[in-house]
Order: sequence, then structure tokens, then C-alpha cells
Amino acid sequence: MIRESTISRVADFGYAIRFLKLLVTPFEKTKAFELGIIDKKGKVLKKGQERKTPEEKSAYTIFHRLVFNLKKLIPLGKIGSYASALFLIREHTGMSDEEMEKALEEADIEMIDSINESIYLTDFEELKPGTYILQNDAGHYETGQPIFKKGTKVRVEDFTVPVDKIFNINIFEAKHLATGQKIYISQYDIER
Repeated sequence: MIRESTISRVADFGYAIRFLKLLVTPFEKTKAFELGIIDKKGKVLKKGQERKTPEEKSAYTIFHRLVFNLKKLIPLGKIGSYASALFLIREHTGMSDEEMEKALEEADIEMIDSINESIYLTDFEELKPGTYILQNDAGHYETGQPIFKKGTKVRVEDFTVPVDKIFNINIFEAKHLATGQKIYISQYDIER
């Protein structure tokens, strides 16, 4: 007898793999692009009521919308932003780093094993207090919506310890100054 929690974790793992594969697939190689639903930058060209066929409806679902919105936020060459996105995925799926790593491997996504030290961290891996500038758009910690814009400021009040790590990259909580909301960042998402 398979327990319900095991089935749920297997389903979560499947969704994580699907999510990561779609995340790294260029917009031009998606069915939504092929059908003219989105452009090469992921901008929606056909709104919901304009998508009439079953093929169009399945090529751009709420799942696709979430992934495409995150894809716009994460230049995949930027490891810090990618780590922040993976942290949010892990928080919502409850997957371990090992399960995430396996999903990344199955999706043919390579994570670098070592990251250069950051000038914004103390020797004790604390993020130094101060105001920082976001280097990329960032998603809301619950919805993933891209509400924290590149070039806006975040504030770290005190020496801040990581709330967690993903693939040995520290994830910190800060305050987004324009919205007053909490934001999760890595030291690679910010500059002074």
C-alpha cells in the first residue's frame, strides 16, 4: 500500500521537474510561442478569451503563466537569482536539496558547485547591514509575481543570518523599501 504522502511527494517531484524544464526552455521553443500565444520575450499576445482550441488552452495554462513570469525574472546565467527561485520552489514543495538536485539533473540543468565569496558577507556568513540595489527583478515570496523590480532598493537592518541555503548559496530575508514587503535574496542578487 502506497501512502498518500508518498504519492504527493512523487507528484511534487514530477511538477518540479516539469517546472524546471519549462523554466530553462527558451520562449521560442515552447508550444505557446509556436501557436502565437506569446512572443519571443514571453509577452502574452493572445488573452484567455482569444485562446479557443484545446491545443491553445493546454499550451498556456496558469502553470505556464507562473513559470513564464519567473523566467522573465531569472536570467539563468545569474546564479543568485536562480538560487532564490529554487529556494521558493523548495519552500512550496518541501523537497530536500538532494531531491532538488536530482530534479535538476533529470532536467539537464547544471548548478555550479562552488560560488565565489561575496563582499557583502561577514566571515560568519551574515549579510552586512545596509541598503542594497536589486540587480534583477524578483518574485513575491508567496506568489512568484514579479513585483520587486531591478534597480529598486532593499534594506538589511542588522547583520543578518541566512534563513536557509540552497545548493550552498545563502538565502537572506530583507525588506523591499518601495513596497515595505519582505523579500528573499541571495548575496548575488544585490549590489551597493
